[in-house]
Amino acid sequence: MPISVLLIDGDSDHAQSVVHALVDPWLDWTVDMAPTLAQARRILARQQIDVVLTVRSMADGTAFDVLKMLDDVPALIMVLPGEEAQAAQAMRHGFSDFLVQTPQRDHLLALPAQIEAVLERSTVARARQTAEAMLARQHRLLQAISKVQAIFIAQTSPRAAFDAVLQELMALTGSAFGLVGQVQRAPQGLPFLRVHAMTDISWDAASRVRYAQHAQEGMVFDNPHSLLGAALLTGEAVISNNPAADPRSAGRPQGHPALTTYLGLPIHAAGELVAMVGLANRPGGYSQADVQFLQPLRNTVGQLELARRAELARSEVESRLARTSALLSEKTRALEGTLASVSQGIANVDANGRIRLYNRRYLELLDLPEELLATQPLVEDVVRFQTERGDFGQDLDLIESPARAYLASDHAGGSAMPETYIRKTRAGRYLEVRTRLLEAGGWVRSFADVTDYLGTLQALRESEARWRSVTDLSSDWYWEQDADFRFVRFDGSVERGIPDETQYGLTRWELPDAVVAPGQWSKHRQQLQAHEVFHDFEMQRTTTDGTPVWVSISGEPIFDAEGRCTGYRGVARNITERKKAEAEIQRLVFYDELTALPNRRLLLDRLEHATLGCVREACHGALLFLDLDNFKAINDTLGHEMGDRLLVQVAARLRSCVRAMDTVARLGGDEFVVILQQLHSAEPEAAVEAEAIAQKIIASLNGPFQVDNREIHSTPSIGIALFRDAGQPVHELLQRADLAMYQAKAQGRNTLCFFDPAMQAAASARSALEGDIRQGLQRDEFLLHYQPVVNETGDVLGAEALVRWMHPQRGMVPPGDFIPLAEQTGLILPLGRQVMRLACAQLALWAAMPHSVGWSVAVNVSAQEFRHPHFVQQVLDALRESGASPRRLKLELTESLMLHDVEDSILKMQALRTLGVGFSLDDFGTGYSSLGYLKRLPLDQLKIDQSFVRDVLTDPNDAAIACTIITLASSLGLDVVAEGVETEGQRAFLLRNGCRQFQGYLFGRPGPVDLLCKI
Repeated sequence: MPISVLLIDGDSDHAQSVVHALVDPWLDWTVDMAPTLAQARRILARQQIDVVLTVRSMADGTAFDVLKMLDDVPALIMVLPGEEAQAAQAMRHGFSDFLVQTPQRDHLLALPAQIEAVLERSTVARARQTAEAMLARQHRLLQAISKVQAIFIAQTSPRAAFDAVLQELMALTGSAFGLVGQVQRAPQGLPFLRVHAMTDISWDAASRVRYAQHAQEGMVFDNPHSLLGAALLTGEAVISNNPAADPRSAGRPQGHPALTTYLGLPIHAAGELVAMVGLANRPGGYSQADVQFLQPLRNTVGQLELARRAELARSEVESRLARTSALLSEKTRALEGTLASVSQGIANVDANGRIRLYNRRYLELLDLPEELLATQPLVEDVVRFQTERGDFGQDLDLIESPARAYLASDHAGGSAMPETYIRKTRAGRYLEVRTRLLEAGGWVRSFADVTDYLGTLQALRESEARWRSVTDLSSDWYWEQDADFRFVRFDGSVERGIPDETQYGLTRWELPDAVVAPGQWSKHRQQLQAHEVFHDFEMQRTTTDGTPVWVSISGEPIFDAEGRCTGYRGVARNITERKKAEAEIQRLVFYDELTALPNRRLLLDRLEHATLGCVREACHGALLFLDLDNFKAINDTLGHEMGDRLLVQVAARLRSCVRAMDTVARLGGDEFVVILQQLHSAEPEAAVEAEAIAQKIIASLNGPFQVDNREIHSTPSIGIALFRDAGQPVHELLQRADLAMYQAKAQGRNTLCFFDPAMQAAASARSALEGDIRQGLQRDEFLLHYQPVVNETGDVLGAEALVRWMHPQRGMVPPGDFIPLAEQTGLILPLGRQVMRLACAQLALWAAMPHSVGWSVAVNVSAQEFRHPHFVQQVLDALRESGASPRRLKLELTESLMLHDVEDSILKMQALRTLGVGFSLDDFGTGYSSLGYLKRLPLDQLKIDQSFVRDVLTDPNDAAIACTIITLASSLGLDVVAEGVETEGQRAFLLRNGCRQFQGYLFGRPGPVDLLCKI
């Protein structure tokens, strides 16, 4: 027999001698030599050794270190003479034998025999140990079987039973990991394992938590692509001692440690796979012997599991049977209670026509004696009893006609039996009789008191008739919808525009030709889904002839007795005429009636949106303020109707000059506004675009207009204001464009002008000045200065009253700064009245002084004052209040003032002149100087304008004009006053040519009245 020997000896000569002693062709022995302990360790690791021969000590260890590396391999120790005691000690620690080295090496002669004896003793000892271990293992297996039987018989839970099985299997196999569970099948027939017992020493924390969640009903393993799945699918034991290389080891659960060895054991019973065992990580692996060894325990577990399942099935059947019996008893009691409590009388008749079952209500409704029914009589007997008693009336007139033949035939169960009929009792109650045939023969008949129902039904018919009359006569119509919001009913006249019956089953949003905004639809559907009441939901539809119809709808949900919404109902009304009226009102509110353009209200709204759009789109917009030049002249000469027609054509041309996104509006009169949107983001380019459109408008409006076969020409002045900032008020934008438009007019009209901030500053200044004028009038801040008028000798004849303004902050404000603004704003009227009162009061004071008793005062009158309808009365009131003499008051008028309405001017002048008030024509020669008007006007005096007087000595033309005016006044019998006389030479020239009254700096500057008195 071949034997492998490991020789550990650092003495190479001695080792070689040992090899010669052991290596013999007849023995077939092999000897591996290792001079050191490290080399010996490497040899033991790579090959199987039968016996080890070692010296007592090596360079890197002792014989006892060698003994630690050996498992069951027998070892002999070689000692030197005198070391026998150490040899004995070595044998006590585990060496099988020893030999003493002799110098003659005769110890090698018996070495082969000694080694064979050691091997024989080792083999016998191992056999005995194996037998003892097998016996102990068989005993342990029997104990496990007994324990498992006891636990299963005790009918514990599957978890406890399988946990005991797992513990026994782990102990019997020495496995580090295991699981046991029931094999069940999915609805598709595939097996899966419901694990009831599993070791947790190899699982992580998350896996333990997951297992604990499913511990009660068992964790399910159903992955067929795994070692466990292979055993489940085949029903055969699976052994894998190298799972890492086994393709079936895939699908290891999350958190499970790596498998080093695996044994899967299916458990069968009665030819059925009932359970499964999985064992893993046993040192040394598993073998078929383990499968055979565990077979008795597997058979026992299989039989016990099958018996347990049978017991569970039997218990479940018994439990279901008990529940069914209890349910049947309960239903029987419930049926009896129901029959006793229902409001209907019920009788069950068998196939032979006998009444087998009835309830108390049956006896009460038919007024039958219980003794009659106790004998289970035939139906014919009961009918005969009722007939004889007169329950059916004379000639069965208390029974509906369809049932009379049935009752009269004496065949109560015949084929002529009506399913339903109504009969009347002797007490006047109405009963509904229903019969239902049974498949097994016989029938069930019920009797219900429907007296109240029939009364309600009749009332409902009458109410329905009234309702239809109301709906037919009303302008509204009624509608109903089911729980899905589909129409199920319409009541009303079709002529009013209600939907017809072809639209039953449609929802409101499915109606053809319905015009409703998506957002309105969404809100309406949300109201319906929320079962809310809604009012005045408006929608537009189109009739068959294409006419648009507006409808206003209101509705409320319908709830049943349980509070469930079963649909909607409500009323609808044709509001087309109202919508037309609203549209007309909308047009009148937001659109100009003449041109159909947006009016001021709509313009401001669109301008607000335009400014917001500029911010959103990062672009510019422009506002064009347009005014027709000399439109007033067209109105005055051709009439307002022609002017209106012209404005309509202007509006049309403006619309044709702009884009669809732009807005053209009319503010009123001949003022139009254009909003241009989405201009360039850069201001210079935006200005170019706005100017191009404005030039286009100017070119279009410069063309002739044909109005009633008359050609009319009109030109525009346009102011342009660019905008981009949404924070700028729209009223300010309009004001800017308006200012620019007036600047365009000032530049000659028929042109355009962009807004300049200087305009705004000037306008703001004018606005502030206007406010100050108003306050100044209230606080009497205005006063009069007087400039004397003298004769040829220098005597004072009177003075011209000149208004001055002593402002509390500005100081003395010159007339040229506030008189033009007062005329523009109309404040010249209260200012003129105040000046007139002050002048008359001063005139009265002069009349009380000897040196000034003959003085007169001249007051300038503006055009607005003179044209005021109460001007004459206002002058008279000032004279009366002051007590001044009218003959000392002279009113100075301008030529242009009287050209407006000569006849009215003459009447007013004559009314005052008759009282003594004089009139002077101021600045004569600077206006139209119409001699025809001059001849007719009741004047007293002409005043030569200072522009002629100033250069009278140097300019022959001015000298000729001045002389002409003097001559003209003399010929008309009028006095002449020369204004602006500043030098003695001017005075002498005028005096030589016939002028006798003078006014100017030569005689005195305008000043307070005190200075005048000192002249």
